[in-house]
Amino acid sequence: MMTHSTPNDVKLPAVRIGMLGFVGCVLAAAIGGMLSTQRDGSLNDGLWTLVATIPGVLIPMFILMIMPAKQPGQWGVPVVAGTMIRALVTLTIGLAIYMLIGPAKVVFFLTMLAALMITLVIDVASVLTLIQKHSTSMMPVADAEGIS
Repeated sequence: MMTHSTPNDVKLPAVRIGMLGFVGCVLAAAIGGMLSTQRDGSLNDGLWTLVATIPGVLIPMFILMIMPAKQPGQWGVPVVAGTMIRALVTLTIGLAIYMLIGPAKVVFFLTMLAALMITLVIDVASVLTLIQKHSTSMMPVADAEGIS
């Protein structure tokens, strides 16, 4: 099936979303490591969270980068699918790390879930910003109808 590009099609800023997600994961891992040290754990628990979350951030970012330009309102479904892929990858790697290495369970999983929530907020905010920025309802009527 051939899709034709229209002048209103836009690319999702996937690299920016990925970098924001990466920073969010690093911050969540650092906070998780500090919380773990207060609960007689080690700072490594936060680092293991980072190991689990980074592949989950990178894989959807690359998938969204290679996607063609779309109408702003059509980016919601691919971004939600990327979020589901991120959750699946992160939780799978996190479970493997927990079973093999055994970090502090409560801190490790709550930090990992906090990182997933941070990236979800970033994803939703990016799509809503994209829709708002390129919305035809925000243009004057003459511009929206193509009348000059």
